[in-house]
Amino acid sequence: MKKFKIFVLVFALLLIVGGGIGSVIFYQKLEVERKASEVNKKFKYDGSEELVLELKNGATVYLSPSQDDYVHMNKQGLTFSNNQNESTNWDIQKKDKKTLVTIDNKRQHKKIQPSVFSFNDISDDSISLRLPEKYKKITIKGEKVDVNVNTLLLSQLEIQTNRGYIGINDLSAQSLIVNNQHGDISVSQSKIEKNILLNTSSGNLSVDDTLFSELNMKVKNGDAFTANTKGNITIDNQNGQSEINHTKGSVNITNKNGDVFYHSNNITHDVALETTHGNLTIELDKPSYNKNKFDLKTEYGLLSIFNKNLSSETTFTSNKGDALIKATSKNGDITINELDSDDTQYEDH
Repeated sequence: MKKFKIFVLVFALLLIVGGGIGSVIFYQKLEVERKASEVNKKFKYDGSEELVLELKNGATVYLSPSQDDYVHMNKQGLTFSNNQNESTNWDIQKKDKKTLVTIDNKRQHKKIQPSVFSFNDISDDSISLRLPEKYKKITIKGEKVDVNVNTLLLSQLEIQTNRGYIGINDLSAQSLIVNNQHGDISVSQSKIEKNILLNTSSGNLSVDDTLFSELNMKVKNGDAFTANTKGNITIDNQNGQSEINHTKGSVNITNKNGDVFYHSNNITHDVALETTHGNLTIELDKPSYNKNKFDLKTEYGLLSIFNKNLSSETTFTSNKGDALIKATSKNGDITINELDSDDTQYEDH
């Protein structure tokens, strides 16, 4: 029995040592492959007003500002191929005041079997692009592309993708347009002088801590969410929930199938909330309730204002006040709850 225990302990120790050695060899091999397949390319800004980036074969792209007059492309992925003809490359064409860059992202997969552990289909398709801020407009196109934008300054940014995630943080621009057929779109901590247009057929839209003149959000299947914004908001949502938290500006929401949630205080602009099939919930402070006009109506639902007894369970109007708060639901309840005047918190519903 004692010999058997010793055998088990020795065997376990050999497994641990063998696994450790195998892991070290494996990751050393990964590092060699990484360095061999690294791509570094650049070209100098040529005076164009617009830069068009078209990505083939799918990729995850990170955009950030360049510290010089060059467009830099870097890829530190694992292609497991030392053949330069199979590495990510680009084609650059100048036409009028537009520079067209087609990035051919080679996607490679190779199975590596270390001594103990198994890591299959290891690859990294992320591309880092550093862009000079001299371009007035940057357009990004791709079939399957995840786009991550961080700390860019330009006049216009337009993104057109069929499938992927779009994340934009700390963008300063005059206008932002994103059309994404399938995937989420997120905008955070940005300043857009004029308009933002976000459009997706299937995915969620989110904007927070952002200033703009006009925000238009269109979604067929997904949720729309905003928080801590300043500017006018328009949401057209076919199937999903729409939620507004702490905003300064007018709000116009049209939902077909889904609830609408509005949470804000110190209201000074018009608010219009409409849903065909869904509930409407409004959270506001008492001063906003007292100083604004109301037009509330539900056809097949119940109406509640601060849990008070009302003369009608389906309609309520108040014509004295500054801004107009209008809420309409065909099949759903309308509820107004009290919010503290100094409230700054919110929760994603």
